[in-house]
Amino acid sequence: MTGEALPGEELPGGTLLTLDKVTKAFRGKDGTMQEILHPTTLAIGRGERVAIVGPSGSGKSTLLSLLGTLDMPTSGCLRYDGDDVAAMSGRQRSALRSERIGFVFQRFHLIDTVSALENVMTGLQYTALPRAERRSRAVDALTKVGLEHRLHHRPSQLSGGEQQRVAIARALVKQPDIMFADEPTGALDTETGHTIIDLLFDAADAAGMADAVSSAACGNTDDGVVGATGAAKATGASLVVVTHDMNIAARFPRQLHIRDGVVTERGSTAELGSAAQRGSATERISEADRGDRQQSEGCNHE
Repeated sequence: MTGEALPGEELPGGTLLTLDKVTKAFRGKDGTMQEILHPTTLAIGRGERVAIVGPSGSGKSTLLSLLGTLDMPTSGCLRYDGDDVAAMSGRQRSALRSERIGFVFQRFHLIDTVSALENVMTGLQYTALPRAERRSRAVDALTKVGLEHRLHHRPSQLSGGEQQRVAIARALVKQPDIMFADEPTGALDTETGHTIIDLLFDAADAAGMADAVSSAACGNTDDGVVGATGAAKATGASLVVVTHDMNIAARFPRQLHIRDGVVTERGSTAELGSAAQRGSATERISEADRGDRQQSEGCNHE
């Protein structure tokens, strides 16, 4: 990484996630590499609220997958809490996602055959918490999203808005550092959509109230998350929401706009990645093509 401050890095709560000259390319059907995300440099702070806005096919979900460590950059450096994600083992990255990152998706991704309570408990499936504690936390999370009267209802017995509340509770139950939501209002009517955004803001705030003891109880081991801390998150969890709805985006204090794989800040025409960083897309794709790398380049690996 460079010694310069990254966009978003000046936040008082400190920096949680950084991208430094990150790109993502995929191999097309014809065998050539296509760069979906052009060189992007930015930071997301602890407790920050960020909307990622752009039309369909612009690269929003690709950027979200990288930020959420679901995918690795083709080039550049992705750091979580100061640690190089590419240098982590697959097991450490899995532990990072299961213990410190919450996800909410447009299609809910609930298990149809079990209750709302059991669906939320799956958010703690890979922790060392005993079942009674997982159940207690799940009840608390569902209560926070207003579903204490729907604990034993299956998804088919819930409305679309209620199913999305269950998905939010599942993300909230792990008391994450950051919550990612990919088009969480896309399948909902306008009024319900704004209610869901309210709940996401409230859930992010609630995640910051977790105490150090409950964080430490999540079962971190020597094979767990690099750089994990047991400290309470006084600023609340960070919240990053992908949306194509400008009315939803306007509710966020920070907006990242993406079009054709190029990311800009709200109110700025400056791309988040200098011309020198962007360089030649052909050169970058040719480099990515050699070995078809799916891991990060450019970090200082020891």
